[in-house]
Amino acid sequence: MTFTSPRSNAGLRLAAAGGLLSLACAGGLGCGDAREPAPVAAAPAGMPLHHMTAAEYNTTVAHLLGTRLRPADSFPASGARGFDANASALATLPPVLFQGYYDAARQLAADAFSNDAQRAKILVCDPAAAAGAGCARDIIERFGLRAFRRPLEAAEVERYLAQYTRAVSALEMSPVEAVQLVVRTLLTSPHFLLRIELGPDPARAPGALNGYEVASRLSYLLWSSLPDDALFEAAARDELGAEDELLEQVDRMLADPKSAAFFQNFFGQWLGTRTLPSHTAEPTRFPLWSQELKGAMLDQANAYFAEFTTGERTWAEFLTAPHPESPLVAPLYADDPEGVRRGFLTLPAFLTLSSRADRTSPTSRAKTILAQLFCAPMAPPANMDIPELDAAGGDSVPADNVRKKLEKHRESPDCAGCHDLLDPIGLSLENFDPIGAYRTAYPNGDPIDATGVYDGRAFEDVAGLVPALEEAALAGTCPAEQLFAYGLRRSPTREDRREIAEIAARWGAGTVAALVKQVVTSEAFRLRHASGRAR
Repeated sequence: MTFTSPRSNAGLRLAAAGGLLSLACAGGLGCGDAREPAPVAAAPAGMPLHHMTAAEYNTTVAHLLGTRLRPADSFPASGARGFDANASALATLPPVLFQGYYDAARQLAADAFSNDAQRAKILVCDPAAAAGAGCARDIIERFGLRAFRRPLEAAEVERYLAQYTRAVSALEMSPVEAVQLVVRTLLTSPHFLLRIELGPDPARAPGALNGYEVASRLSYLLWSSLPDDALFEAAARDELGAEDELLEQVDRMLADPKSAAFFQNFFGQWLGTRTLPSHTAEPTRFPLWSQELKGAMLDQANAYFAEFTTGERTWAEFLTAPHPESPLVAPLYADDPEGVRRGFLTLPAFLTLSSRADRTSPTSRAKTILAQLFCAPMAPPANMDIPELDAAGGDSVPADNVRKKLEKHRESPDCAGCHDLLDPIGLSLENFDPIGAYRTAYPNGDPIDATGVYDGRAFEDVAGLVPALEEAALAGTCPAEQLFAYGLRRSPTREDRREIAEIAARWGAGTVAALVKQVVTSEAFRLRHASGRAR
């Protein structure tokens, strides 16, 4: 296939190079003209230039170098709203991130050459034994393809080869040390650090992404990492423009262990489970609580998500499916009445994350359900002072009885509107304590009352509420909207609504894998936007 040359896009190269101008200067290498970084410009007719998320950086270097280092754990937070990978939040490179990239490249290059197994991922031949620079050229071309997620241009190869030769001759480095220096330089290139999509290719259909760009969109969607050899080979053969090939790649990639990143990053951000490791509960009140239990809750939740993605369960069962078994989580189920524990809403991970450390939070549980599963906007009215629930009713209302506290809270006209919507949903889950164990009474002995009325229908507990929630969930487009935003790395616009509705209709609440296939075969994923930016 014909690969679009980065040199044909002078504006893109200048934007990327300018955005990382001070990167080489961050380590005190004597650069006298370092400037403050400017916001990264949008590539002509392509996705806005943006850097990888911290999770993507760690995963990418792990697959590229075989390292166990996680340098991005110390990078500054992006401050993104919604998904971390939203390009608008990743379009600027603050100086502290420059320094982080520079330090990480130095550590990673040293680590990559610290043992034979890792060196073997880079040294496809022995530069010390080969005559001339042929071996070094081969190493640069092969490593550069993976690092830049596209083939290097001839001029780029010559530039890195000149650095290698200079290191051997002028700096008296060994051939292996010189390769390590080139690797370090590649790891500070904007073509490694940024997700770059080039301008239109006249050899392709109007608006079509080239094969390497599609490969990267797929790999960062499902693996949060660079493409593997099979994707690179499909891109080189120009096969990723075919719908059948995309569908086969989705099946292959979801079956790969690297798809764990999809559960951790897509589901983990959409449904909040990635924050579980930092959640706390009061161990004096909940003696079952421990780090091991917390880890087991997360593993169980990811196993649940997998059943809807790589398994056969459809989205229609998301609120009713049985839970994966977990010996460490099993004690939380010990007092369950028969049939009470089914579906996402009674997973200990969800129940715990939507609670406070010392008590349940029906309002938080309801807001999470409506905002995350139904994509309902839940922002409070502007300039509204929302009092703490614990203050409602004063000492006359037992602090342990959340329902009575909420009744007092709802007496305020300012609070009643929201609570009339939220309380029935949240209180339906009151039989589950702050770490997800079943209970029939509050700590003060008051009996739990999980009854309510939702959408004109009375229910006894969450099991009676679920049918109404199911109907609303199946009629909506929230899962399609969430995956669209995650895969396209931006918030959907008004113009996207029709395509999202079409994706949801074609999907028909099937498996999540089927939804992935609908998104990756959509025009938004495969084509550039006619207005000059990625769909």
